[in-house]
Amino acid sequence: MTKSLGLACFIVLALGAEASARCSVPIIATLGNQTVDGRMTVSSGDRCAIRMRHSAGPMHSAEIVQRPSNGTVVIEPPHRIIYRSRPGYVGNDSFTYARRGLDTRNNPSVRTVRISVRVTAR
Repeated sequence: MTKSLGLACFIVLALGAEASARCSVPIIATLGNQTVDGRMTVSSGDRCAIRMRHSAGPMHSAEIVQRPSNGTVVIEPPHRIIYRSRPGYVGNDSFTYARRGLDTRNNPSVRTVRISVRVTAR
C-alpha cells in the first residue's frame, strides 16, 4: 500500500547542448524540505548548467547557499544554475543551492541541493 505524504518532488537535468563530455550532471530528485546530494563533472574553465524541472508545486525563488571555492556559480532565472571553474583548475569543488516555493498543499517548501563538482582537464 502506498501512502501519499504530500511532498513535492523536482528533478534537475543537464541542458542538452552543455551535456556533452565537458559537462555531465546526472538526474537529481528531491523532496520538499530536504537536502540531497548531487554531482557534476565539468572540464576546467567550461560552463556546466543544471536545469530544474518537474516541480510539483510552484517555485518562487532560487538562491546560492554556499559558493564554490574554485569557481563561480550563478542563477539564470527562472530555471538554470550555471557553474564554471577557474581556468586551469583541476580537482574537486562544491556548492549548494536552494529553491523556495510551495508544495502541492500550498505549504512553504525549500528544496536544497549540495553539488559535488569534479573538474577535469580539457
